[in-house]
Order: sequence, then structure tokens, then C-alpha cells
Amino acid sequence: MNKIVMGLVLLLAVVMIVFGSIFVIAGGTENVVTGLILIVIALVLVYYVYRADKVKAAQPQVVQQTVNVQMGGSGQLNQKAMTCKNCGGPLSDKDLKLVEGAVMVTCPYCGTVSSFEEAPKW
Repeated sequence: MNKIVMGLVLLLAVVMIVFGSIFVIAGGTENVVTGLILIVIALVLVYYVYRADKVKAAQPQVVQQTVNVQMGGSGQLNQKAMTCKNCGGPLSDKDLKLVEGAVMVTCPYCGTVSSFEEAPKW
């Protein structure tokens, strides 16, 4: 709901509560009934605005992020050929995916999905 509309509805509710209170104070059966009806309608409007704001706040927001990482080394870097652990087929960079923080590799030949682990250099 638009903030301006919410403000106008709340202003209307306040005016209805004021007039309802005046009718109740004036006394008489018809005035008391009219005043109570105005107050109840105003409270329903306030509740509606409150719930509309809560529902809007509870809706999830989709966030998309693109991460580009370029790494440079202090020495000469040689790219090592990657092969599938299952069938020995060659793997390329396009077969790598980042899933929940882990690098996963999918073999285009046999379809095996495994985690990419780099062997220590020592």
C-alpha cells in the first residue's frame, strides 16, 4: 500500500475516532450507537493499515549478485589440464560451478558431479 494512502486512511481513522467520541459523550441512544460504530470502523481501518504494512515487510526480496574474481600470483602460473576422476575425460573452465561456497565440476562426458579439490603445492 502506498505511504500516502496509508497516511490518509490513518487520518480518516483519527477523525472518525474524534467524531465517534463526540457522539458518545453527547449521550442518547442513537448518538452512542453512531459513535460506537464510527469508533469500530476507525479501529478496523487502523488494523488494516497495520496489517498491510506487516504483510509488505514479510515479503521476500530477490537479490542477485554477480561476483567476478581475478587472481594474480607472485610467480609464473601454469594452467594444469583437469581430468574427470571417473572417466578421465578432459574438463574445461565452463564445467566448473560455485555451489554454496564449494567449487563443483560436472563432467560433460559421463555426467559425474564432484567437488573440485586442488592438491597442495608442497
